[in-house]
Amino acid sequence: MKRKNTKKRTMAEGIFDGRQFETVRYPTDEILLRVVKNGSVQVAEYRSEDREGSPPHLHPWDEIEYVIEGEVEFFLRGAWRRCVPGSVQMLPAGAAHAVRVPKGTARVLMITMGAPYDGFARDIAKLYAKPKLTLSDVAKVAGKHGVKLAS
Repeated sequence: MKRKNTKKRTMAEGIFDGRQFETVRYPTDEILLRVVKNGSVQVAEYRSEDREGSPPHLHPWDEIEYVIEGEVEFFLRGAWRRCVPGSVQMLPAGAAHAVRVPKGTARVLMITMGAPYDGFARDIAKLYAKPKLTLSDVAKVAGKHGVKLAS
């Protein structure tokens, strides 16, 4: 059966080799950018031991976060919630959220739809090369990608 062409395609069909990815590192995080050149849908694997987590933030892309391994705490609607493997956090664009790992190491599959996540991940990683990183530095780089810190 032949598919109808649509004016706006969000992704192209394809199979991506699990051995091929780009790794972006933060001090306590590792992000494996698995699919970044397939339209507006991107897939990344987030590995973390970050007890503090990111500050609550919001961005212009939709995001799905699926806990693969370990325990994570998701912040959504003003409260932290502990989640185990199989838990899913659904985030429409503009939803204030955060994630942290209360103990051990966790792995989370992230699927983003909309603005490209990979550029944001790379730029934040570059900040960690600075000797004195401030929240103001993070906010400035985040703003470049449409990401805002939640108040």
